[in-house]
Amino acid sequence: MISTILGSLGLIIIIYSRNADKNTSRLFILILILVIAYVVAHGLHFHTLLAKDVTLLDKSCHSLLLLIIVTLTFFSISFANRQKVGTITSLFILIPSIILLFMLWSGNLVNESHLHIDQVKAHYDRKYPLFLAWYLILIIYASFVLIRKYIKEENKLIKKQILILFFGLLLTNLTSFVFGLFLPWILGFYYLVEISPLAFLAGLILFTAIGVGKYNMFPNVLEKVRPFSISKKIFLIALIAVPIVIIIIQIPLGRILFGIDTPAAWTRYFLMTLLGGIIVSVTISFIVLKVILSPIEKLKNQALEIQKGNYGIVVDVKSNDEIGELAYTFNEITNTLKKDVEEIKQKEYRIKMLLDAFDKSFTSIVLVDSSFKIMQANNMFCKINRVDKNSIVNKNINEIHFKGILEKDFNTIKQELQKNNIYEGELVFHDNDNNLKTFLIFVTQFDLSNIEGKGYLFVEVDVTHLKKLESKLAKAEKLAAIGKMGAILAHEVKTPLTSIKMNADILSKTLVLNEDDKQSFAIINKEINRLNNLVKEILQFSRQSELNYTTFNIIDILRAIEKNNSNKFLAKNFSVIINMNDLKISADWGKLYQAFLNIVENSFESSLDNGYVKFESTYSKNRVILTIIDNGRGIPKGKKERIFEPFYTSKSSGTGLGLSICQKIIEQHNGTIALLNSEVGQTIFEITLPLVP
Repeated sequence: MISTILGSLGLIIIIYSRNADKNTSRLFILILILVIAYVVAHGLHFHTLLAKDVTLLDKSCHSLLLLIIVTLTFFSISFANRQKVGTITSLFILIPSIILLFMLWSGNLVNESHLHIDQVKAHYDRKYPLFLAWYLILIIYASFVLIRKYIKEENKLIKKQILILFFGLLLTNLTSFVFGLFLPWILGFYYLVEISPLAFLAGLILFTAIGVGKYNMFPNVLEKVRPFSISKKIFLIALIAVPIVIIIIQIPLGRILFGIDTPAAWTRYFLMTLLGGIIVSVTISFIVLKVILSPIEKLKNQALEIQKGNYGIVVDVKSNDEIGELAYTFNEITNTLKKDVEEIKQKEYRIKMLLDAFDKSFTSIVLVDSSFKIMQANNMFCKINRVDKNSIVNKNINEIHFKGILEKDFNTIKQELQKNNIYEGELVFHDNDNNLKTFLIFVTQFDLSNIEGKGYLFVEVDVTHLKKLESKLAKAEKLAAIGKMGAILAHEVKTPLTSIKMNADILSKTLVLNEDDKQSFAIINKEINRLNNLVKEILQFSRQSELNYTTFNIIDILRAIEKNNSNKFLAKNFSVIINMNDLKISADWGKLYQAFLNIVENSFESSLDNGYVKFESTYSKNRVILTIIDNGRGIPKGKKERIFEPFYTSKSSGTGLGLSICQKIIEQHNGTIALLNSEVGQTIFEITLPLVP
């Protein structure tokens, strides 16, 4: 009666619980408790076989069977999708069941059960068929619910779970109904009633072991059991299984084989069997644990060592059984892992070297997919385009790299790739600092592993420096040819010019000349002087004389230039401004004088009245940087790149050798000269020279 009341309260609490997710697990646990209560009640029923009146235990078995089928019905409704049972359905099941339980315990269904000539006879009320009919209705309804769910369910695993529950329901409850309820009502006494608890045992083994263990029907239940150690699980199984098996098996055996018919004999037999079963169970459990747990413990410890990275450790388990095979397989796996890890480390090292080379290469490298979206790029590519490496992934390469004038090159590349899957060419563009850059570009196709389609590898090599070297080499060859030719011409022209000048001077002094003749002789002398200056500059340009090094102050050269040309500068009020500290260098005084003189004369010739040329200086890594600024007319666009070419000039009377000679002298001193800017009102040159060590 206590079990019935507690089971009923538990069932009501579960059904009306707000947490529907755990209802299925709770119902399952309640079923197990009720089955255990039923098995115990059944055992006590036989223990009191000769106590004459067993009506109370008979009612207990009936009430527990009814509670089991009611709980199984609710379980069938909520199973799989964990749905909450509706109020109408709950009332439809509960109200008749509560009425029948009340009728049962009030004596309106089972009137009396007592022992008569070694048989337990039962006297039932005329309303007892209502109990049988309701029990059968619940079995049919639960089966109908499960069949409908099975047909509608698409998940194969859940379909198997429903099928296991269906057969467990039929096997357990139909058998219990036939041998525990129907046959006693027909015959008037209990016959083969022991089959009823045996059916429950078979149902529990089928449903619990297969359904829960294989098909994961109750994750919440398994989560509570999984943390148990093997020893705890074996002890739990022994604790639960041994008493149940003893209660179910020993009663039929004691009654049929040993003819036990007194309560005292039943008690001795029950206690002896229970004690012997527990001793045997504990002994077997201890032996099993010793045989199984010892090698498993070794396997666990070695597995922990492998987890720490200690590969190649083997387990010493000398056995030919399944555990020995497991240990052998474990040792094979750990040896394989050790080899694989070593290979992976070598490959990681190689990959790291390749990635470092890829990333630190002075060559621009970028990988794109078939739609030209960037997958990976190295530092040089990002540096050229001034972008962050992470921000350009999945962006089109033409948006990052082929912008402006390079858009046509990108279209050409795409067309060529469609034809030949490869492209070679040259890119010429201005970078973000407006410097002219030249890149050789190679584009090849490659397969994208594990990804459908193909990708492209863009490799760009900066050849700007090589182009400049080629240009300098060509220029040097050109200058050498010009110098050689100029030297020959100057030598051949110089002697006739001297004779012409001498004879012109004699004629102008001995002849009586009118004004027109005098003017003609003046023009002859002027042009002869211009030709002499040209010959002198050509000879100076063509000669590669050794430098005569002395230590002096650059300011002294500038002061000498200012003093020697003071009369000429005074005509236009032209000034030389020196904003410099004392700068001692080791150089050829005469050659540097000529170089700075050419620059100052260019500034003077391009200046208007009140013009100036200003010298400023800074230091950088044992070198002096001279900045030369004038306020003249500037150099026209399109001519700035050619100002250092020999014989190139924008003046009507210039030779075009002034800046060429200046550049040659500066470079001979291991220095550089460059035009930084030129516009009307401001022209800036920069000269670098080594300081005295």
